Amino acid sequence: MDPASLALAVVGTLDLCVTYGKKLINLCREQRNLESDLAEIILAIEGSLLKTETQLASLRALWDTIPSTLQEHYGDALTILQLRITGAFENVQYTVKFIHNATHLHQKVRAVYLKRRLNRVVTDLDDWKRRFDPSWYLITRVASSDIDAALNSKSPKDPSTMRLARMREAVNQAKSNGAPHQNSIFVSDALFKRERAPIAGTSRTSITSYRHGTQLVLLDRTDYTAKMPRVMGKTNVCDLAKLLLHVEPATFSLLKCEGVIEVPGETGTQFDFVFNIPKGLSSPHTLRSLLLEGSRCSLSKRFQLAKQLARSVMFVHATNFVHKNIRPDTVVVFADETGSIGPSFLIGFERIRKADGPTESVGDLEWEKNLYRHPVRQGLVPEEFFLMQHDIYSLGVCLLEVALWHSFVQINGGVSVPSSELPISDALEDKDRRRGAFAIKRQLVAIAKDQLPQLVGDTYTALVTACLCCLDKSDDNTLGDQRDLMDANGIGIGVRYIENILGKIEDLCA
Repeated sequence: MDPASLALAVVGTLDLCVTYGKKLINLCREQRNLESDLAEIILAIEGSLLKTETQLASLRALWDTIPSTLQEHYGDALTILQLRITGAFENVQYTVKFIHNATHLHQKVRAVYLKRRLNRVVTDLDDWKRRFDPSWYLITRVASSDIDAALNSKSPKDPSTMRLARMREAVNQAKSNGAPHQNSIFVSDALFKRERAPIAGTSRTSITSYRHGTQLVLLDRTDYTAKMPRVMGKTNVCDLAKLLLHVEPATFSLLKCEGVIEVPGETGTQFDFVFNIPKGLSSPHTLRSLLLEGSRCSLSKRFQLAKQLARSVMFVHATNFVHKNIRPDTVVVFADETGSIGPSFLIGFERIRKADGPTESVGDLEWEKNLYRHPVRQGLVPEEFFLMQHDIYSLGVCLLEVALWHSFVQINGGVSVPSSELPISDALEDKDRRRGAFAIKRQLVAIAKDQLPQLVGDTYTALVTACLCCLDKSDDNTLGDQRDLMDANGIGIGVRYIENILGKIEDLCA
């Protein structure tokens, strides 16, 4: 569809969403007196629709400044929203007529029918919002003063739009390279207790609390090499921390950053990200330690962990950063209030940098880290500039392990060794490291295609192979050719990732 036709279609869709949203709110309000416990559900629907209406108004104001790739994606998302809202109105309307005519039924029974229908409306609206958010925050990457002007206008804003505005403000501050802004995110180590409890399986992550309080925080230390200029490392850390200050953990699957501690050392300066631990969460473990323990984990829990990790990768990309270190050791999983496996969060920002910034050309030969790196990003001198697809490849290896619920890296006498289920000894011993790296990649793809269908189904299997083959010229690469995804803002790869990876994982969790 050409841009003009798409714009007209979207305007019509937006109007229908708002019109039927208001009709649905009025219809629900008329049923409040049927039963007292309906009021809370109706209030939730009203709140959700009003927030959505406000966000749609912001989208309408931003439309002409949004890249065409993102416009097309939003057009599809809005069509789905229109179908959900109009469908919800028609279904609630039908249910209301039914219960009003069913005079032979007790009022409480009629209220149960309506309650079920209204709960479904809440679920559908929340699900749409959850799926829409990742692409909404991609606007962070679009360089446009018009977007900033629209976001900073005095018109009403929903929480997502306010968060987007704050994130863009942080991005703009970073681009200005203003020294006064850099210092504001740094905090003193004296604010925290000296006792630090390391998270098992990590050497750079620990738990502590404020000296004058009980609020727990997670400290995550960088691992910059001596060749990384101190100013560059400090700038990257500062800019990321200011963005992570505005994240919503339940939405982003990233912890909120409260500040950064500068840690001078003999081999150079490192930095501790100070992450707030959400209330109700306890007993942090790395995903690696859970995989090594081999404790039971239901399929639905594994899908949730996969979704959370996929979302965190998306939001790191939305902030215009690449992680470069995604593996089970850099995913922390908390226990929830019942003691079960709870939410997970991506940490391990050891060598974080901006997606468009200079990359370190220094690597390492640690096979247990190289296992999660694309073959062209392995070795002492990686061949290629780091792309989002390299993070997606790392995600694919992690998703494979989550599906198998088994760690490819085992610990034997304090030494990391390959799992017996990962026969890569010959590849590791290959003197041609590049050839060996691609042999390991082929082995991972083979394991996925051979073992995953009967364990997690065809959809999850295809997701894993799509991640592992995201830079291949093959049918397994559903993201498309890298040359077709090149754009100034990194929007193309973000949209394809949402549509072909994240969105399908969300479907599995629905």
